[in-house]
Amino acid sequence: MMRYELSAIISTQSVLGLICAQHQSARLVALPVADIVLVPVTQDLVLELDETGTRVSVETGFWQLSVGVEGLVVAGSVRGRIAYLEADYVGREGRQTAAVWQSGETIYGPMILGRNEPFPAEGNSPICGALRHLGVISAGHRDEFVVAGLGRFRRTVDWC
Repeated sequence: MMRYELSAIISTQSVLGLICAQHQSARLVALPVADIVLVPVTQDLVLELDETGTRVSVETGFWQLSVGVEGLVVAGSVRGRIAYLEADYVGREGRQTAAVWQSGETIYGPMILGRNEPFPAEGNSPICGALRHLGVISAGHRDEFVVAGLGRFRRTVDWC
């Protein structure tokens, strides 16, 4: 079975460009949606932001989100909307969590789809909802996840 895992920050070039310029481990990746970019949240980035790599409480629904990355997202959201996404799947079984911040406040989520929950109808997953908050629009049978090109790689590190 194929595994898919992703931990990423997504926003516009104007919001994330400055953040990436300030952090050596942050890599900006253009997505196939106008002005939307992704920063893979790698262990190097986590440790650059917080040497301990301390994670936020799992009660948030996030398993990988570190305190340093959360601080970066919250601070950066004063420039515009920023989404943080996590997904971990083997075949069709797995989990995903997503949230969107704007002006230092959470405006969406965290939305959680757990391991034993049925996958929702097209476009109703946490990640698709977060992408909609960033202006990504589904096209026909292609939901926001597909339109944004998030299936291009199967592992976070492959985005680097």
